[in-house]
Order: sequence, then C-alpha cells, then structure tokens
Amino acid sequence: MTETPTLATWFRTTVETQGVASRSTLYTLVGLKTCRIVIMIAGFWLFAHMMHSLVVLAHAPSMADWIGLSVALLLAWLLQGEANRRTLDAKTQLLQDLEVRFARHLAIGQLAMVSQQSPYYWQSLWLHHIPALANWRYDYQVQQYVAVLAPTIALAGLSMVNWLIGLSLLITLPIVPLFMVLVGKGAAAQQRKHFTALTRLGSLFTDRLKALPLLATYRAHDSELALLKQASDDLNDRTMSVVGVAFLSNTVLDFFSTVAVALVAVFIGFTLLGEFAVGPVINLHHGLWLLLTAPLLFSELKALGQYYHQKAEAESAQSSLGHWVEAIPNEALDAALNKARVFDEPQQFTLRHEQPLISATNLVLRPGDKVAVSGPSGSGKTILLQALAGQYQAGYSLPCRVALLTQQPVLLPMSVRANLEYQQAHTTSALWQVLAQVELDDWGRTLPQQLDTPLHETPAISGGQAQRLALARVLLSEAPVWLLDEPTAHLPTEQHSQISELIQRLSEQKTVLWVSHKPLPTAWFTRYWQVKEGEVTVQ
Repeated sequence: MTETPTLATWFRTTVETQGVASRSTLYTLVGLKTCRIVIMIAGFWLFAHMMHSLVVLAHAPSMADWIGLSVALLLAWLLQGEANRRTLDAKTQLLQDLEVRFARHLAIGQLAMVSQQSPYYWQSLWLHHIPALANWRYDYQVQQYVAVLAPTIALAGLSMVNWLIGLSLLITLPIVPLFMVLVGKGAAAQQRKHFTALTRLGSLFTDRLKALPLLATYRAHDSELALLKQASDDLNDRTMSVVGVAFLSNTVLDFFSTVAVALVAVFIGFTLLGEFAVGPVINLHHGLWLLLTAPLLFSELKALGQYYHQKAEAESAQSSLGHWVEAIPNEALDAALNKARVFDEPQQFTLRHEQPLISATNLVLRPGDKVAVSGPSGSGKTILLQALAGQYQAGYSLPCRVALLTQQPVLLPMSVRANLEYQQAHTTSALWQVLAQVELDDWGRTLPQQLDTPLHETPAISGGQAQRLALARVLLSEAPVWLLDEPTAHLPTEQHSQISELIQRLSEQKTVLWVSHKPLPTAWFTRYWQVKEGEVTVQ
C-alpha cells in the first residue's frame, strides 16, 4: 500500500508548481513578521530604559528615547499592516489559482468526476476545503517559521541580559509545542469525521428536498425526519468534539505560558527587592525589559496554537481533494476540450482503467458505425462511454468532439435559449430549426416568452420533452460521435419507441455508441460490443 504523503510534501509536489504559492511570498511574510518582533523587542528596551531613568535616576527620559520609542512603535505598526495586506493578497491569489485548477479538472472529468460524490460534497470542497489550503499556507505555515525565529531571537536577547532566566525559559519552552503536536493529531482525525458527518447531513437534506412529492405520496415524513435527526445529532457530536479539542489546546497553552511568565515575574521581583541573589545582578531597566520580552517567547507559539486547527482542516482537504488541484497544462486542456469537429479515420484502440475497472483490447470503431453496447447493470457500460469521452484516463479517448446523452437530461434553471445554446452562440432561426427536428417547436411557441421563457416558470416539463430538449442540444453541438447512455431508460414504452426512432433518424450521419436495456431494432446497428465485469468484448 502506498504511504500517504505528509501535508507539506503533498502541497509542495501537487500545489506548489508553475509559480503557484511561491516560497518567496511565504518567506517575505515571515521576514515582515520577524522584523516586527525584533523592532518590538528594541522598543521594549527603550521603554524599560525610560522607566529606569524616571523611577530610579529621577530624571525625565531624553528626547532621543522618546523619538526612538515612537519610531519603533510606528515601524511595528507599519510592518504589521503590510504583513496583513500581503497575507490577504497571497490568500486571494492562491484561492483563485486553486479554483481554476479544480475547475479544469471538472471540465475534463465532467460527469465521470461529478457522479462520484453528492452535489453537497462538491459544494463543500469548493467553499471549505480549497480555502482551508490557502489559510494553512499563509497563516499556519508562516506562523510556523515565526514561532521558531521569534522565540529564538527573544531567548538569545534574554540570555545575554540574564542567563539564568534564559535557561529557565529554555527548559519550559518545549512543553508548549510538544502538547500542541499531541492535541493536533487528535484534531486532524476529528476534522475528517466532522466533514464526513457534515457531508452526510447536507446530502440527506438536499436529496429529501428533491423527493418531497415522493415522500408525500408514501407518507414517509416521520421516518425521514428521524433519519435527518440522527444525522443532525451525529454532526452535533462531531462538532462538539472539534470544539472540545480546540478549547483544550488553547486552555493548556495559556496555562503553561502564564505559569512560565509568572515565575519569571516572581524571580525578578524578589531579586529587585534583594530577597534573591542568584545569577546576574538585575536593575529596573533589565528587569522590566525581561518582563516585557519574556511573553514574546510564548505569544508566537500561542498564535501557532490558534492556527493549529487550520492544519487539521488542510489535512482533511488533502484527503478530499487529492490530485484535483494538480496543474493541468494549457496544451492538455486544449487537447481535451477543443477536439476536432470531424471523425473521418478508423480507430483501433485499447482501454485500461483500474478504479473503476474498464478494460478492452484492440477495439475498432469506424466513421458511421452504429454500435450497440450491451451488458448487465453495473458491468461498466457507462464507464466505457465516459472513458471514450476522455473523462477517465484510460489510455485512449476519441480524437474528436463527442456528445453524451444520459438517462437523466440535465436542464438548467435558465431560459430555453440558454439551455440550448450553453456555452455556444446560435441564431434564433437555428434554435427553432433544431426544435422542429426534435418535434418541440409547437411546444416552444406556446411558452409565455417562447425561447426566453425560464424553464422553472413553465408548467412541469415531461420526461419525453426534457429528453427531446437535451437531444436538440446534442444536435447543436455538431459532435460527429454520439454516446447514448440509456437515454430512454425512464420513459414509458410508447415514448421509448418515439424517442428512439427520433434519435435513430437524426443520427444517421453520426457515429453512435448506444447503451440500452430496452429492445432496439437490430437493423439499426453495424457492431455489437458486450461489457461484463469491466471487460469489453466484440460479439
């Protein structure tokens, strides 16, 4: 079994390519935040010196001290603002790049990719998982570096002033990241379970909304309500587990840092009072600076702890997104989407795809062939058509445009015109002509706004009408190869015969692969392929 790469390794090899999420931006943000910490430490030194002058030496701070402190605070404020601006820009850019990559995979994978999961799953990937990667990159990873550099710089300065305090903080400091790692492992597992529960509840809810008429017919409201409540309770439990882990992490980090700083404060206080005489001598200047600087060791680690949930979310995104955010070269995208409009050369090909399984050796397809594809349900007929369309990487895809007509026609909640044209441009006369070809022109002229009538505002469209409308869109695509995946499966016998004869008549000049469990005249076909357990054979 292949070992799953770490999040950082996966991000570096999968996402961090072709200039996306460049390390220069990451290091720039680290540099800005680290410089701010150094300037804050210098500002604390000046402030402590001013207090020493005022309290111990009994004279007002010099103008140079006031100017130095003002400049330090101004520079720290400007650096923080610049870091925030650059972080927002970097997140926005990375989010756009990842969305473009994901959209390219959707454009190539199409139905084969989308049908693997529920619509709510894809919505969650787009709205939650892709942003989680951007947040992890420019919040968590940046803070990782800062949480190492800032305590190191602060600890070096503290040790130069008082080696004993530096040594005590060095001993207690590793406890914070150690506990953070232990809690983080549990948080990552809880995040994955939470996403699964959220997807399940969202999918259940959307499916039941679509099936409300069916639920009313069978009076299944109570049983479905109980199922939704169970899924909701499961999600609540998962949510409280995630919140509980986050609360525990923050509480323990606050406890350790507070105790460590309190011990330093007690030591400095008693030393200034003359109760302790251990280690180097401490005056008010050094003591106040030590008290102001010591929390910096823990503040950046605490900030990392606050971002730690982003690591868990990003690990969940890694397992869900997988290779769907890999870069697709423009050439490969053009080759997949802008294929030839003609199919004029015989093809001999071999297919091989492991999951889902489809396998074929030396299949032949000639221009004008009419191929009947048969096989039991679940044998791989749909996978065969999707592989030929290029939606699966099976070693071969048809070198021309294809039109796929499935069991359930996809109609968008848009106008009739927009459904017919979909990413194409056609004249009104061409649209009426194609509607006449599929025998829908009379229906179209009875609509309130004819071609500009939104489909969701018309009376309920029948299954046969929907399939005819989808067939009209296939005609407009001018694809030389039609892949028909049981287009009449859900139609009654009479409509099945009518639609099948219509398809056969309109596809006379096309190359057709037709999957159907319903009887079709043998005279329509020139070849017969059979699919059984993923293996395609010629009859």
